[in-house]
Amino acid sequence: SISSYNEDQTNLPKAAILQPAILYRRLTVSGYIVWDSRDRFPEAFDQIIKWIQSGKIVAKEHVTEGFDNLYDALVGVLKGDNIGKAVVKI
Repeated sequence: SISSYNEDQTNLPKAAILQPAILYRRLTVSGYIVWDSRDRFPEAFDQIIKWIQSGKIVAKEHVTEGFDNLYDALVGVLKGDNIGKAVVKI
């Protein structure tokens, strides 16, 4: 694209690298924004609630024991060490 004409050709953004393939293959690229489906939110919420109640969706928790470990728990959240909801059990 024009915006990358003066850029170092070995360090282009991924989209710019893909542009020739997209152009020559006549591909269509489109984005999806969840807000575009906001009219279906009530239906989705009803279905998700049913899945939670039936056990098809289960929240995972990463539990850290003790107030003294609060700092380590926070650092773990910031580093992405935990899976699911971070909980500190006091």
